[in-house]
Amino acid sequence: MENNIITIYGEVPELIDKKTNELTQQYLQTDKDDFNFASFNLNETEISVCIEEAMTLPFFSDEKAVVIKNAYVFTGEKGSKDVTHNLEQLQEFIEKFDGPSLVIFEVYNQKLDERKKLVKALKKHSKLIKIEQMSEEELKNWIKTSLNEQYKDIKQDALNLFINLTGINFNLVKQELDKIILYLGDRPTITKQDVETIVNRSLEQNVFLLTDYIQQGKKPEAVNLVNDLITMKEEPIKLLALIASNFRLYYQCKILAKKGYSQQQIAKTVSVHPFRVKLALRASRQYDLRHLMQIMNACAETDYKLKSSYMDKQLILELFILSI
Repeated sequence: MENNIITIYGEVPELIDKKTNELTQQYLQTDKDDFNFASFNLNETEISVCIEEAMTLPFFSDEKAVVIKNAYVFTGEKGSKDVTHNLEQLQEFIEKFDGPSLVIFEVYNQKLDERKKLVKALKKHSKLIKIEQMSEEELKNWIKTSLNEQYKDIKQDALNLFINLTGINFNLVKQELDKIILYLGDRPTITKQDVETIVNRSLEQNVFLLTDYIQQGKKPEAVNLVNDLITMKEEPIKLLALIASNFRLYYQCKILAKKGYSQQQIAKTVSVHPFRVKLALRASRQYDLRHLMQIMNACAETDYKLKSSYMDKQLILELFILSI
Protein backbone atom coordinates (compact mmCIF):
# COMPACT_ATOMS: atom_id res chain seq x y z
CA MET A 1 0.00 0.00 0.00
CA GLU A 2 1.11 3.54 -0.74
CA ASN A 3 0.64 4.77 2.81
CA ASN A 4 0.93 2.40 5.75
CA ILE A 5 -0.65 4.76 8.30
CA ILE A 6 -4.39 5.34 7.83
CA THR A 7 -6.68 7.43 10.03
CA ILE A 8 -10.40 6.69 9.83
CA TYR A 9 -12.69 9.16 11.61
CA GLY A 10 -16.40 9.85 11.95
CA GLU A 11 -19.33 9.70 14.34
CA VAL A 12 -20.36 6.06 13.85
CA PRO A 13 -17.92 3.50 15.33
CA GLU A 14 -19.70 0.60 13.58
CA LEU A 15 -19.17 2.16 10.14
CA ILE A 16 -15.56 2.98 10.98
CA ASP A 17 -14.99 -0.59 12.10
CA LYS A 18 -16.54 -1.84 8.85
CA LYS A 19 -14.10 0.27 6.82
CA THR A 20 -11.19 -0.93 8.98
CA ASN A 21 -12.12 -4.55 8.32
CA GLU A 22 -12.27 -3.89 4.56
CA LEU A 23 -8.83 -2.26 4.52
CA THR A 24 -7.32 -4.93 6.77
CA GLN A 25 -8.67 -7.74 4.59
CA GLN A 26 -7.40 -5.98 1.48
CA TYR A 27 -3.95 -5.59 3.02
CA LEU A 28 -3.52 -9.03 4.59
CA GLN A 29 -5.14 -11.00 1.77
CA THR A 30 -5.94 -13.72 4.32
CA ASP A 31 -7.85 -14.27 7.55
CA LYS A 32 -6.78 -12.39 10.69
CA ASP A 33 -4.90 -14.33 13.37
CA ASP A 34 -2.59 -13.68 16.34
CA PHE A 35 0.45 -13.50 14.06
CA ASN A 36 -0.77 -10.97 11.50
CA PHE A 37 -3.19 -8.78 13.46
CA ALA A 38 -3.25 -6.77 16.71
CA SER A 39 -5.90 -4.40 18.09
CA PHE A 40 -5.63 -1.88 20.93
CA ASN A 41 -7.86 0.72 22.61
CA LEU A 42 -6.23 3.96 23.76
CA ASN A 43 -8.57 4.12 26.75
CA GLU A 44 -6.97 0.89 27.97
CA THR A 45 -3.47 0.70 26.47
CA GLU A 46 -0.59 3.19 26.38
CA ILE A 47 0.38 4.36 22.91
CA SER A 48 3.96 3.18 23.47
CA VAL A 49 2.72 -0.43 23.54
CA CYS A 50 0.87 0.12 20.24
CA ILE A 51 3.96 1.66 18.65
CA GLU A 52 6.15 -1.20 19.80
CA GLU A 53 3.73 -3.69 18.23
CA ALA A 54 3.67 -1.72 14.96
CA MET A 55 7.48 -1.62 14.85
CA THR A 56 7.84 -5.36 15.49
CA LEU A 57 8.23 -7.42 12.33
CA PRO A 58 5.50 -10.01 11.69
CA PHE A 59 6.16 -13.65 12.64
CA PHE A 60 4.98 -16.53 10.42
CA SER A 61 3.34 -13.97 8.16
CA ASP A 62 4.35 -11.64 5.34
CA GLU A 63 2.09 -8.81 6.49
CA LYS A 64 0.72 -7.43 9.75
CA ALA A 65 -2.03 -4.97 10.59
CA VAL A 66 -2.24 -2.96 13.83
CA VAL A 67 -5.54 -1.25 14.66
CA ILE A 68 -5.60 1.48 17.33
CA LYS A 69 -9.19 2.12 18.39
CA ASN A 70 -10.59 5.16 20.19
CA ALA A 71 -7.65 7.36 19.16
CA TYR A 72 -9.08 10.37 21.00
CA VAL A 73 -5.62 11.98 21.24
CA PHE A 74 -6.26 13.49 17.79
CA THR A 75 -9.37 15.32 19.07
CA GLY A 76 -10.20 17.68 21.91
CA GLU A 77 -11.64 14.83 23.97
CA LYS A 78 -10.17 13.55 27.22
CA GLY A 79 -9.64 9.86 27.72
CA SER A 80 -9.23 7.59 30.72
CA LYS A 81 -7.29 9.05 33.66
CA ASP A 82 -5.76 5.62 34.22
CA VAL A 83 -3.79 5.66 30.95
CA THR A 84 -1.08 8.20 30.07
CA HIS A 85 0.19 8.57 26.50
CA ASN A 86 3.59 9.79 25.32
CA LEU A 87 2.39 12.12 22.57
CA GLU A 88 5.90 13.17 21.54
CA GLN A 89 6.71 9.51 20.88
CA LEU A 90 3.50 9.19 18.88
CA GLN A 91 4.29 12.25 16.75
CA GLU A 92 7.79 10.95 16.03
CA PHE A 93 6.32 7.57 15.07
CA ILE A 94 3.84 9.18 12.66
CA GLU A 95 6.54 11.33 11.05
CA LYS A 96 9.19 8.61 10.68
CA PHE A 97 7.37 5.27 10.40
CA ASP A 98 8.44 3.30 7.32
CA GLY A 99 7.86 -0.26 8.54
CA PRO A 100 5.98 -2.96 6.64
CA SER A 101 2.94 -3.09 8.95
CA LEU A 102 -0.37 -1.40 8.23
CA VAL A 103 -1.36 0.94 11.10
CA ILE A 104 -4.96 2.15 11.36
CA PHE A 105 -6.10 4.80 13.84
CA GLU A 106 -9.85 4.84 14.53
CA VAL A 107 -11.17 8.21 15.73
CA TYR A 108 -14.82 8.34 16.84
CA ASN A 109 -15.37 12.02 16.21
CA GLN A 110 -16.64 14.09 13.30
CA LYS A 111 -13.57 16.36 13.41
CA LEU A 112 -9.88 16.16 14.23
CA ASP A 113 -8.38 18.95 16.35
CA GLU A 114 -6.31 20.66 13.67
CA ARG A 115 -4.72 23.02 16.20
CA LYS A 116 -2.61 20.15 17.54
CA LYS A 117 0.88 19.51 16.16
CA LEU A 118 0.01 15.83 16.37
CA VAL A 119 -2.87 16.26 13.95
CA LYS A 120 -0.80 18.38 11.58
CA ALA A 121 1.73 15.53 11.46
CA LEU A 122 -1.09 13.05 10.96
CA LYS A 123 -2.48 15.02 8.00
CA LYS A 124 0.96 15.18 6.41
CA HIS A 125 2.08 11.60 6.94
CA SER A 126 -1.08 9.48 6.99
CA LYS A 127 -4.03 8.85 4.73
CA LEU A 128 -7.24 10.36 6.16
CA ILE A 129 -10.62 8.72 5.54
CA LYS A 130 -13.77 10.42 6.84
CA ILE A 131 -16.80 8.18 7.32
CA GLU A 132 -20.03 10.08 6.85
CA GLN A 133 -23.43 9.19 8.28
CA MET A 134 -25.49 7.11 5.87
CA SER A 135 -28.12 8.85 3.77
CA GLU A 136 -31.76 7.95 4.31
CA GLU A 137 -31.76 5.62 1.29
CA GLU A 138 -28.45 4.01 2.24
CA LEU A 139 -29.80 3.36 5.73
CA LYS A 140 -32.99 1.82 4.35
CA ASN A 141 -30.95 -0.42 2.05
CA TRP A 142 -28.72 -1.42 4.97
CA ILE A 143 -31.81 -2.37 7.02
CA LYS A 144 -33.18 -4.48 4.16
CA THR A 145 -29.83 -6.19 3.60
CA SER A 146 -29.38 -6.91 7.32
CA LEU A 147 -32.86 -8.43 7.48
CA ASN A 148 -32.33 -10.48 4.31
CA GLU A 149 -29.18 -11.96 5.83
CA GLN A 150 -31.43 -13.29 8.60
CA TYR A 151 -34.09 -14.45 6.12
CA LYS A 152 -36.45 -11.66 7.10
CA ASP A 153 -38.06 -8.71 5.33
CA ILE A 154 -39.89 -5.47 6.15
CA LYS A 155 -42.91 -3.92 4.46
CA GLN A 156 -42.37 -0.49 2.89
CA ASP A 157 -44.81 1.34 5.16
CA ALA A 158 -43.15 -0.29 8.17
CA LEU A 159 -39.70 0.75 6.91
CA ASN A 160 -40.81 4.36 6.41
CA LEU A 161 -42.28 4.47 9.91
CA PHE A 162 -39.14 2.87 11.35
CA ILE A 163 -36.96 5.67 9.93
CA ASN A 164 -39.47 8.33 10.99
CA LEU A 165 -39.21 7.07 14.56
CA THR A 166 -35.45 6.52 14.79
CA GLY A 167 -34.13 9.17 12.44
CA ILE A 168 -30.84 8.44 10.67
CA ASN A 169 -28.72 7.73 13.76
CA PHE A 170 -27.02 4.45 12.79
CA ASN A 171 -26.44 3.30 16.38
CA LEU A 172 -30.10 3.82 17.28
CA VAL A 173 -31.30 2.17 14.07
CA LYS A 174 -29.16 -0.90 14.77
CA GLN A 175 -30.32 -1.06 18.38
CA GLU A 176 -34.01 -0.83 17.47
CA LEU A 177 -33.61 -3.30 14.58
CA ASP A 178 -32.07 -5.87 16.95
CA LYS A 179 -35.05 -5.39 19.30
CA ILE A 180 -37.65 -5.84 16.60
CA ILE A 181 -35.93 -8.96 15.23
CA LEU A 182 -36.07 -10.55 18.69
CA TYR A 183 -39.73 -9.57 18.97
CA LEU A 184 -40.49 -11.04 15.53
CA GLY A 185 -39.35 -14.55 16.48
CA ASP A 186 -40.01 -17.01 13.65
CA ARG A 187 -42.21 -14.62 11.65
CA PRO A 188 -40.46 -13.56 8.41
CA THR A 189 -41.93 -10.09 7.80
CA ILE A 190 -41.92 -6.90 9.90
CA THR A 191 -45.19 -5.00 9.69
CA LYS A 192 -46.13 -1.43 10.54
CA GLN A 193 -47.89 -2.70 13.67
CA ASP A 194 -44.63 -4.39 14.80
CA VAL A 195 -42.80 -1.09 14.44
CA GLU A 196 -45.50 0.82 16.33
CA THR A 197 -45.36 -1.74 19.14
CA ILE A 198 -41.59 -2.06 19.59
CA VAL A 199 -39.62 0.88 18.18
CA ASN A 200 -39.01 3.89 20.42
CA ARG A 201 -39.05 7.38 18.94
CA SER A 202 -35.60 9.00 19.19
CA LEU A 203 -35.17 12.23 21.16
CA GLU A 204 -34.46 14.14 17.95
CA GLN A 205 -37.61 12.77 16.31
CA ASN A 206 -39.62 13.53 19.46
CA VAL A 207 -38.52 17.15 19.22
CA PHE A 208 -39.54 17.28 15.55
CA LEU A 209 -42.93 15.86 16.60
CA LEU A 210 -43.10 18.48 19.34
CA THR A 211 -42.49 21.31 16.88
CA ASP A 212 -45.14 19.75 14.61
CA TYR A 213 -47.64 19.87 17.47
CA ILE A 214 -46.73 23.52 18.10
CA GLN A 215 -47.14 24.37 14.41
CA GLN A 216 -50.54 22.62 14.26
CA GLY A 217 -51.76 24.41 17.36
CA LYS A 218 -51.95 21.15 19.33
CA LYS A 219 -50.77 22.74 22.58
CA PRO A 220 -52.11 20.03 24.96
CA GLU A 221 -50.34 17.29 22.93
CA ALA A 222 -47.13 19.37 22.93
CA VAL A 223 -47.25 19.89 26.70
CA ASN A 224 -47.98 16.20 27.31
CA LEU A 225 -45.03 15.21 25.13
CA VAL A 226 -42.72 17.60 27.01
CA ASN A 227 -43.91 16.14 30.32
CA ASP A 228 -43.28 12.61 29.03
CA LEU A 229 -39.73 13.55 27.98
CA ILE A 230 -39.02 15.17 31.35
CA THR A 231 -40.36 12.04 33.06
CA MET A 232 -37.79 10.15 30.95
CA LYS A 233 -35.10 12.32 32.63
CA GLU A 234 -34.58 14.80 29.78
CA GLU A 235 -33.61 18.23 31.15
CA PRO A 236 -35.86 21.23 30.28
CA ILE A 237 -32.81 23.30 29.25
CA LYS A 238 -31.71 20.56 26.86
CA LEU A 239 -35.22 20.23 25.41
CA LEU A 240 -35.44 23.98 24.85
CA ALA A 241 -32.04 23.96 23.12
CA LEU A 242 -33.26 21.22 20.75
CA ILE A 243 -36.52 23.07 20.08
CA ALA A 244 -34.57 26.28 19.35
CA SER A 245 -32.21 24.34 17.08
CA ASN A 246 -35.16 23.03 15.07
CA PHE A 247 -36.74 26.45 14.59
CA ARG A 248 -33.34 27.92 13.69
CA LEU A 249 -32.99 25.19 11.07
CA TYR A 250 -36.49 25.97 9.74
CA TYR A 251 -35.44 29.62 9.40
CA GLN A 252 -32.19 28.76 7.61
CA CYS A 253 -33.88 26.28 5.28
CA LYS A 254 -36.64 28.73 4.36
CA ILE A 255 -34.14 31.46 3.46
CA LEU A 256 -31.90 29.15 1.44
CA ALA A 257 -34.85 27.48 -0.32
CA LYS A 258 -36.05 30.94 -1.41
CA LYS A 259 -32.60 31.50 -2.91
CA GLY A 260 -33.01 28.33 -4.99
CA TYR A 261 -30.78 26.00 -2.98
CA SER A 262 -31.49 22.27 -3.34
CA GLN A 263 -31.95 20.00 -0.31
CA GLN A 264 -28.37 18.70 -0.66
CA GLN A 265 -26.97 22.23 -1.04
CA ILE A 266 -28.83 23.38 2.08
CA ALA A 267 -27.55 20.39 4.05
CA LYS A 268 -23.98 21.20 3.05
CA THR A 269 -24.38 24.93 3.77
CA VAL A 270 -25.82 24.50 7.29
CA SER A 271 -23.77 21.34 8.04
CA VAL A 272 -26.64 19.03 8.95
CA HIS A 273 -27.75 15.67 7.57
CA PRO A 274 -30.01 15.86 4.46
CA PHE A 275 -32.69 13.87 6.35
CA ARG A 276 -33.03 16.67 8.91
CA VAL A 277 -33.18 19.21 6.09
CA LYS A 278 -35.97 17.23 4.43
CA LEU A 279 -38.03 17.33 7.64
CA ALA A 280 -37.22 21.00 8.22
CA LEU A 281 -38.19 22.04 4.68
CA ARG A 282 -41.51 20.27 5.07
CA ALA A 283 -42.19 21.95 8.43
CA SER A 284 -40.95 25.42 7.43
CA ARG A 285 -43.65 25.76 4.75
CA GLN A 286 -46.15 26.43 7.56
CA TYR A 287 -44.24 29.52 8.83
CA ASP A 288 -43.21 32.90 7.51
CA LEU A 289 -39.77 34.28 8.38
CA ARG A 290 -41.18 36.91 10.77
CA HIS A 291 -43.01 34.25 12.81
CA LEU A 292 -39.90 32.05 12.98
CA MET A 293 -37.85 35.01 14.21
CA GLN A 294 -40.43 35.68 16.94
CA ILE A 295 -40.24 32.05 18.06
CA MET A 296 -36.43 32.14 18.16
CA ASN A 297 -36.58 35.32 20.28
CA ALA A 298 -39.03 33.58 22.61
CA CYS A 299 -36.60 30.65 22.84
CA ALA A 300 -33.81 33.02 23.88
CA GLU A 301 -36.00 34.67 26.54
CA THR A 302 -37.08 31.26 27.88
CA ASP A 303 -33.49 30.09 28.00
CA TYR A 304 -32.64 33.10 30.18
CA LYS A 305 -35.59 32.33 32.48
CA LEU A 306 -34.57 28.68 32.80
CA LYS A 307 -31.06 29.70 33.85
CA SER A 308 -31.95 32.62 36.12
CA SER A 309 -35.47 32.19 37.51
CA TYR A 310 -36.47 30.37 40.70
CA MET A 311 -39.66 29.16 38.99
CA ASP A 312 -40.11 25.45 38.31
CA LYS A 313 -38.21 24.69 35.07
CA GLN A 314 -40.87 22.34 33.77
CA LEU A 315 -43.52 25.03 34.27
CA ILE A 316 -41.38 27.62 32.45
CA LEU A 317 -41.08 25.27 29.47
CA GLU A 318 -44.82 24.54 29.47
CA LEU A 319 -45.64 28.27 29.54
CA PHE A 320 -43.24 28.85 26.65
CA ILE A 321 -45.00 26.19 24.54
CA LEU A 322 -48.44 27.61 25.35
CA SER A 323 -47.29 31.13 24.42
CA ILE A 324 -45.99 30.49 20.90
